[in-house]
Amino acid sequence: MRILLLLFLLSAPARAQLPAARADDDGLGPALVDLNASTRPFALSPGADERYDIGIAEMYRLEFDKAGNEFKEIVRLDPQSPAGYFALAALSWWRYSQNFDNTEGDFKAIETEFMSNADKAIELSEKLIDEGRDLDQAYFFMGSAYGLEGRWYAVQRSWWRAYTHGRKGRKFLKKCVEVNPAVYDAYLGLGIFDYYAATLPGTLGLAAKLFVGGDRQRGIEYVKIAKEKGRFFKTEARFFLVEIYSMHEKDFKAAYAEAQGLRALDPSNMLFRLAELMTHIQAKDWQGVLDECEAFLGAWQVKPQPGLEPQLALIYLSAGDALIAMKRYEEAVGWLTTGIEKTGYPEKGWVTYCHLRRAQALDLLGRRDEALADYKTTAGRPNFWDSKKYARAGLKNAPDYNEVYRQMTVD
Repeated sequence: MRILLLLFLLSAPARAQLPAARADDDGLGPALVDLNASTRPFALSPGADERYDIGIAEMYRLEFDKAGNEFKEIVRLDPQSPAGYFALAALSWWRYSQNFDNTEGDFKAIETEFMSNADKAIELSEKLIDEGRDLDQAYFFMGSAYGLEGRWYAVQRSWWRAYTHGRKGRKFLKKCVEVNPAVYDAYLGLGIFDYYAATLPGTLGLAAKLFVGGDRQRGIEYVKIAKEKGRFFKTEARFFLVEIYSMHEKDFKAAYAEAQGLRALDPSNMLFRLAELMTHIQAKDWQGVLDECEAFLGAWQVKPQPGLEPQLALIYLSAGDALIAMKRYEEAVGWLTTGIEKTGYPEKGWVTYCHLRRAQALDLLGRRDEALADYKTTAGRPNFWDSKKYARAGLKNAPDYNEVYRQMTVD
């Protein structure tokens, strides 16, 4: 199961052996950063820093309206600064990320809002550069906005646009740290491009050939710099490190450490618990998955977190997967049934997979007639992560344990 992948997608199932960097590659090596250069702390306009901090914290708690009010106030206080517009674009990204599994959702309004704010951040950054003012911030917000647009296009699998925007983002973030190496947040975008350019899946064919010039280890180190020294992107950097370590490096000890670091930032924020759950899944620690799902739902009953309700079916699905993996099929059927019947968001892709997994668990129990009903339901719902393909296969032949396990653990 891929939990946070689509939040940050520039990755996919397998890795590629990419060609060496082109001669004109604008890679950012250590020699390009003059650590003795004149630096200044990364600070925004008066009052903006505090609102950024508050807004980011609320965004990670999925309290999007509250976060939006803070970011809009930054725009109101300084309408010529790109800072507020970039924050609003990032907020749109997070709104979208919480519903990527709703394959029939109408996200045109969110996309329009996202692109409008990202483009405005780029426009205002260009103006600062033309005027020779605040070049470190201008390059930072321009590079970050281009990079975020690149990630948006990657989710849409528009690889050429993802590549061109990502490369522009890298170019301007490189200029940012050359002007002021103390803008440590810039290293996050540089690290993301470096790491995924070096590990982009070969299954993407031509798309993989576009993303040349990355450096895997350098990418990790840059993301770690943003985590340790960044001003605004420390939390985002931790999310990326959890994904990198668990999904790609298979360094689960490091992934657990980063996930626990996330939880320590805000112990009451249940979104951060999903990073640890993802790590248990990637490690195939099925008892750990089940334990974490039970703990999550126990905490939810004590104090639900607004904004996370659409993801509850994912918790039941993950528990169902774990129980199937441990060959406790009857219990799996119970969890998956709850995920189907108790959700307030029946259109979600997680619910589609609850139907599919329940069908497979029923087949493994020898209850073929009941399984067929769920396969038919799955096949009739919008496709999500090959759900229709697996449902059609299940309608033809009951899968065995090895096939179901393969589907659950495919990267």
